[in-house]
Amino acid sequence: MKPRETRLQFRVLDHDADIRIEAFGASQQELFQNAAKGLFSLLTDPAEVHTVLEKNITVPGNGELLVNFLNELLFIWDTERFLPSEITVDLRPENVNALIKGEIFDENRHLIQLEMKAVTYHNFSISEENGTYRATFVVDV
Repeated sequence: MKPRETRLQFRVLDHDADIRIEAFGASQQELFQNAAKGLFSLLTDPAEVHTVLEKNITVPGNGELLVNFLNELLFIWDTERFLPSEITVDLRPENVNALIKGEIFDENRHLIQLEMKAVTYHNFSISEENGTYRATFVVDV
């Protein structure tokens, strides 16, 4: 059996007063999933988030679908204190459907590392090169 190639999922980059994230994926769906992982890795330790509940969401959009999707996840965090542990994405031209698994914030187990306001359009980009999709976005903190 061949060893599985490990691909970079995301990385956090320096950016003035905000935080910039660069996410990667072998498909657009994987790119969206890894962007969400990168975003929530800023909030709390992903290893401490258990899969207890499931939520289905549909987020509309066109060229800014990734930004809309990430901001919807932040809205769910802000209003319901829901932390995702696993996200499965189904991309359509006009929207993204996602199954989000996770749990409600537990102050006894989850340490909030950073509060985030929104994902912005500043320096936002999505590209594909040699079968790898890449998105760069800025998080307003």
